[in-house]
Amino acid sequence: RQVAQLPPDSVDYWNEVKPVLENRCVVCHGCYDAPCQLKLGSIEGLERGASSAVVYQQSRITNATPTRLFEDAQTVEEWREMGFYAVLNEYPDSPESNRLASVMHRMLTLKEENPLPSDKILDDSFEFDLGRKQVCATPATFDKYATQHPLWGMPYALPAIEPERQATLLKWLEQG
Repeated sequence: RQVAQLPPDSVDYWNEVKPVLENRCVVCHGCYDAPCQLKLGSIEGLERGASSAVVYQQSRITNATPTRLFEDAQTVEEWREMGFYAVLNEYPDSPESNRLASVMHRMLTLKEENPLPSDKILDDSFEFDLGRKQVCATPATFDKYATQHPLWGMPYALPAIEPERQATLLKWLEQG
């Protein structure tokens, strides 16, 4: 994913994408207990991807294998061996595959296609209790996820990202 120089009209991660992630996404996806362990505060977190493994599990009586960025694995391959799956396209690069194989792109688009209801009170389709079941969409399960939870696009249970910033994120994801 690294390039020595961006082609003209490309979206730059550092100047355009990272500020959006820091302002809208890291509030949930920035700590150890981030949903689906997806950490969006760094490129390494994006590359690592997500995992449905629960970080805090009260019934566990033995230690869990840690999944700390920069410590417990160093490469994407090592993270995949630990059960993390891609949220960015890992297939041959094209705008179409970067849209369809990117859970992140699809989550943002799901929100765009299904905005929050205009009521000030959210309906019962959203779950906020601490004991709720974690639902992590993977590339293979995304269609089922979107059908079962059309309002659960990202950001979850919050207003959509502003259209200009959303377009920036989607274009960046499409460019691979």
